Amino acid sequence: MTTASHYPHHEPHAPRVALFQLTSALVYPDLEDAGTEHFTVEPTPYATAKQVWCHHFDPDDETPAGEPLRSYGGAANSREVTVYHPAARRNTQGYAVGHPAFHEGDRAFCLWNRQSGRWEILAPPLDVWRFELKTALQPGQHATAYLLPFDETYAENAEVEFEVYDALVGTLRGRAQTDSRPGAQGHARYMPDSGRWEITAMQQPARWIRFALTATMLYTDMTGTTEVLEYWDGYDPDPDGEHLTVRNCALGSSRYLFAGAEGAVGLACYNPEQDRYHVVQLECP
Repeated sequence: MTTASHYPHHEPHAPRVALFQLTSALVYPDLEDAGTEHFTVEPTPYATAKQVWCHHFDPDDETPAGEPLRSYGGAANSREVTVYHPAARRNTQGYAVGHPAFHEGDRAFCLWNRQSGRWEILAPPLDVWRFELKTALQPGQHATAYLLPFDETYAENAEVEFEVYDALVGTLRGRAQTDSRPGAQGHARYMPDSGRWEITAMQQPARWIRFALTATMLYTDMTGTTEVLEYWDGYDPDPDGEHLTVRNCALGSSRYLFAGAEGAVGLACYNPEQDRYHVVQLECP
């Protein structure tokens, strides 16, 4: 004779897994609000979402607001709930920091956490971060950087600092014995084997500049001092306006190709191997 116990209809403590469609991007708690009620209540990245599909759940399970859990079948028929991403990376103080791993419209699997009484996203933290250098980066060394989130424009988050490492000893940037200036931007990836944020892409100095001579340059001058008027394809090579030295084109016998009076306008191209700008065009004296 078969008893009812041979027909398992429900396991009260089985995992509850659901697929949600986010109706907002993940929100990271603002570190400036640390200690406030908002930060205390919601210290973990969160988003609003609607349930698309749900595995079975216990009838006694409730939301943090004390409401029973329900699945209405499909995001269009579901009510909006809050889902959390506890796996986000955290700084030395334990606060969640980084770039959101999901955006509005994305779908994510979530696990019902009976201990916290909330749906939590089953996804690892995002391991690629945009950054802006806070300090100069020497080839093969490391420097302090700011997180660079997107907020209409890419504006650095001075509340979030981390170290970035040039693991490829400058090869990635195609540069010689020189440094990357504060303000240069790039991407870094967290590498579990080294436990470091290693640079995968680095912004270069501008490939082309339009300049004006700040002093007369003669046919016998190897270099000239200039004011940068415009730049393209990279960052400003003279952000402090201290004047930039450009290299004249050698002809031999201590003679050079270009000469110009103070104020003459020209073009120069950046040579990454020599870390200097070479004049390619200049107004005649």
